[in-house]
Amino acid sequence: MYPYESNLYLKQVALNVADMQKALLFYRDVLGMTLLEESKEHVLLGTQEEPLVELFHASDTTPVKASYGLYHMAILLPSRQDLSDILKRIIELKIPMVGGADHGYSEALYLEDFEGNGIELYRDKPVLDWDIREDGRIVGVTEELDGESLYQNAQLLDPYHLPAGSRMGHVHLQVKDSKISRQFYQDVLLLEDKFSVATGSWLAQGNYHHHLAVNEWAGKQQLNRTPNMLGLAYYLIQVPDKETLLHHFKNAQTRGASVSWIHSNLMAIRDAQGIETRVGI
Repeated sequence: MYPYESNLYLKQVALNVADMQKALLFYRDVLGMTLLEESKEHVLLGTQEEPLVELFHASDTTPVKASYGLYHMAILLPSRQDLSDILKRIIELKIPMVGGADHGYSEALYLEDFEGNGIELYRDKPVLDWDIREDGRIVGVTEELDGESLYQNAQLLDPYHLPAGSRMGHVHLQVKDSKISRQFYQDVLLLEDKFSVATGSWLAQGNYHHHLAVNEWAGKQQLNRTPNMLGLAYYLIQVPDKETLLHHFKNAQTRGASVSWIHSNLMAIRDAQGIETRVGI
């Protein structure tokens, strides 16, 4: 069983990028990720214990903002101190920030890489502070982040490394219709609706606030994804055993999704917008 009594675990997010060197500069030299693998085909970065971001060269240079796909990948840091330290680093390096928020169950910073891919850096508050309802829903808010206390508590670490224990906490997707996508991911991945508004949903398995979110805030005119577009190539979910993997495969077939085997322990599922979820053991 994975954290929060879940039957899935988020692994890395894969991106198609136009400029591999600039992408490396951002993920390795700004966010402090470790270079884990490098070849002509791809680059893999993360912590020593956990791969987080995989980079591929894009052959289709349609701008990231023109298509459905990644709203943000969300990297979960082990502690508030770690969030403070990376905030100070971002400010010292003069990296533009999109914003910050207190979500009730977490504190989060938002930024983009040099090609416009959204990134959330966050820490979870203690579960006792979460607004957990009797029916299992976990209600989030969007309130002002106490950035001043975060910054005042920060250490300027040099050299800086993304802390051990960091992992992919959730993935947030931009879709055409959040209600249709919510039902799709509930049916295929057996996620529960933890919290929804008219234009977005936050979904999870077990007792977490969300592993996956969907929103339709980009509008109805975005392009569907094709495999080599800039931006999200796929994101990877790990499940505990082959039985669970086969169950998700059958769910995808029943739902009429585009689903294929990459090898015997890894499959790819594409939704109506061409967004690819990989599920493996």
